[in-house]
Amino acid sequence: MKKNVLTIVLLLFAAILYAQDRTLLEIDNEKIDADEFIHIFKKNAGNNGNVTRKDVDEYMDLFVNFKLKVHEGQALGRDTSRSFKQEIAGYRKQLAQPYLSDKSIEDELIKEAYDRMQYDVNVSHILITVSSNASPEDTLKAWNKINEAYKRAIKGENFSKLADEYSQDPSVAKNHGDLGYCTVFGLVYEFETAMYNTKPGEISAPFRTKFGYHILKVNDKRPAKGRYKIAHIMIVSPQDATDEMKKEAKETINDVYAQLKNGADFAKMADEYSADRRTAVKGGELGWISVGGRMIREFEEAAFNIKNVGDISEIVSTGYGYHIIKLLEKEPIKSFDECKAELKSKVSGNMRSYKGRDVVIANLKKEYGVKDMQKKIAPFYKKYVNDSIFTGAWKIDSTLKLDKIIFEIKDEQYTEKDFAKYLMKFNIKQDPVDIKMLVLNAYKQFGDKCIIEYEEKHLEEKYPSFRYLMKEYHDGILLFALTNEAVWNKAIADTLGLEDYYETVKDNYKWGDRYDVRTYKCKDEKTAIAFSKALAFNPPNAGDEEVIRHFNEKDSTAVVVGESALEEKGHSLLVDNAIREYEVRHPDTMCWNKDNIVTWIKHVAPTTKKLSEIRGIVTAAYQDYLEKLWIESLRKKYTVKIHNEMLDQIVKELSENKQ
Repeated sequence: MKKNVLTIVLLLFAAILYAQDRTLLEIDNEKIDADEFIHIFKKNAGNNGNVTRKDVDEYMDLFVNFKLKVHEGQALGRDTSRSFKQEIAGYRKQLAQPYLSDKSIEDELIKEAYDRMQYDVNVSHILITVSSNASPEDTLKAWNKINEAYKRAIKGENFSKLADEYSQDPSVAKNHGDLGYCTVFGLVYEFETAMYNTKPGEISAPFRTKFGYHILKVNDKRPAKGRYKIAHIMIVSPQDATDEMKKEAKETINDVYAQLKNGADFAKMADEYSADRRTAVKGGELGWISVGGRMIREFEEAAFNIKNVGDISEIVSTGYGYHIIKLLEKEPIKSFDECKAELKSKVSGNMRSYKGRDVVIANLKKEYGVKDMQKKIAPFYKKYVNDSIFTGAWKIDSTLKLDKIIFEIKDEQYTEKDFAKYLMKFNIKQDPVDIKMLVLNAYKQFGDKCIIEYEEKHLEEKYPSFRYLMKEYHDGILLFALTNEAVWNKAIADTLGLEDYYETVKDNYKWGDRYDVRTYKCKDEKTAIAFSKALAFNPPNAGDEEVIRHFNEKDSTAVVVGESALEEKGHSLLVDNAIREYEVRHPDTMCWNKDNIVTWIKHVAPTTKKLSEIRGIVTAAYQDYLEKLWIESLRKKYTVKIHNEMLDQIVKELSENKQ
């Protein structure tokens, strides 16, 4: 009984193994499964659900040739070279990115950025600086400070005065906390979010960025100005200028402004008066500017207050001197479809892109059951790390084993030693912070990095689409290099081989009936008649240079060579017109004069095309020939076995249009 049960179990096990075996093709000891063929077939041949065995057989022949070349490349070790590995690793890094970020979050961020682009926000803020690695005590002090300012602000105290009193932003001394008009991507994401989520006249709750704790007040919110193309005239008046110099600058800018108001040309005035010589030679043109861009605030606000194209601003005073600005063009915010690609690029290059990555990391922690092992790194902030890490001189004690597990992801384990190596990136000259917070924050970053790296390493196992994509890139790079060497470059470099091949196929390349047509412009009718007669006795194919030289001895312009062509019918207007107008009948050679233009035409019987005339065509054919020989040699070199029963199964699956 036990024996029978064991037999049944073994048979069932064998049946399961057989059912899972989807080998389609064997090249020597390499097995290629049906799913790879199906994937490539669908991608290149298409699949409308109406697939026949003939369709599959035809594509199978191409697939075998393709796989033979790849097998050859692998047998030669071409995919083990350093350059190949570097190239495929570069592609893998790029192709992995969509799998390591939540696309729905990315789409949301792009749409959010576009929605925010529709408005410019005038905002003031108060900053209490605190490092992300600050101690809990210092963090609490900063939090209490910002809350104190917040409570006073919401009670109605003057925000500018509160900024002067509390804000640790260095710019507060000049702007009293007022940042002017700002827009999307101009500030850190957390600040931008608070700015757009706060209504005009209201004050945000305290929030944190990498700079510290903030509160902000929205002073105004207006429809976005878009981009302005501007020009300016600048009269220099630096802060340290003498009173006389300041007076002279003021008088000059007033004079320029008066002339402009009376109709003077702005470009000419810029060229004559503007101290900004880089733009003065271009009529003062500065190009396109955006809100919250590269211009100083007073200048930017004056520019965006100009209403109509062609108008000029009032005189603007800045730290550089005086300016008059002219609005040349306006460009409103583009449609979402027009902006999408640019927004995607900006989002991916912005800190907000970590939002999608953070979602992926959080999901992976749940999926892999990653446990919090933060307590195990206590020795680092209690004993191992000291203040030398803030000078770049920190070293880990070489006598320490550092073999304790501090982080795990399924079967992957990371030790204290791994974390110590990671900590070295923080071993640089920097302002001292709380060591415990430095280590704890570094541990979180270390854990996130390990999770992303683990996921990236296992993408092929987890996602068939990624596995096939990487296989395509691997085989494609390998195939390109090998084919380049065995076929393309060989056909170009092997001149003797090309000539020998041409001799075997040249009878396939023949000209049809052709006509040699040449024209000559003569200075008058007498010269044309004489030259026409002379050319009839000394045709161009025998050499017309001597005849022309004779006629041009006294006057170099007596006979001038005109258009010429040697073509079949339908390939040259000159030839077609000559045949049509003068009814040339081969093998006649004719020469005539009309309007002092002498035309000579001769029929040329069909001949074999020279290699020099068809080198490109023959080279391409030679490449096809070399590839055919190469495939034949590979089929002889390697044993190819096709599993026809699996081909039948593939036809069935494709006909049912299974994904």
